[in-house]
Amino acid sequence: MSSPVTFINIIDVDPSKQQEVIDILNEGIEQVISKRPGFISVTVLASADKSRVVNIARWERADDAKATQTDPAAAAYAERTAAIAMPSPGIYAVVSEHTA
Repeated sequence: MSSPVTFINIIDVDPSKQQEVIDILNEGIEQVISKRPGFISVTVLASADKSRVVNIARWERADDAKATQTDPAAAAYAERTAAIAMPSPGIYAVVSEHTA
C-alpha cells in the first residue's frame, strides 16, 4: 500500500485579490475536492501581508491527487484561480515529521 501524499499549492496573489482566491479555493474544496476519492483533508493558509495563499491537501495516494488535478470540475477552479493569481502546485511525500 502506498503512503499518503501532500499536495501543496503556493499561490502568489495581489493583496487586493487574496480573499477572492481564498473564496474560490473554499468553494472548490466544498463542491469538488472533498468529494474526490482518496481525499483526506485540506488546510488553506493566508499570508499576513496578503501576498500569498497556501493550499495544503492530504491524499491517500499520489494517483488520487493527480486524478483530481485532471478532473474537469476541479480544473475549472484551478483555472479561476490562475486567472487572478500565480499558482505553483506540487505533490510532496512526507520525509520527516517532528512533534512536541
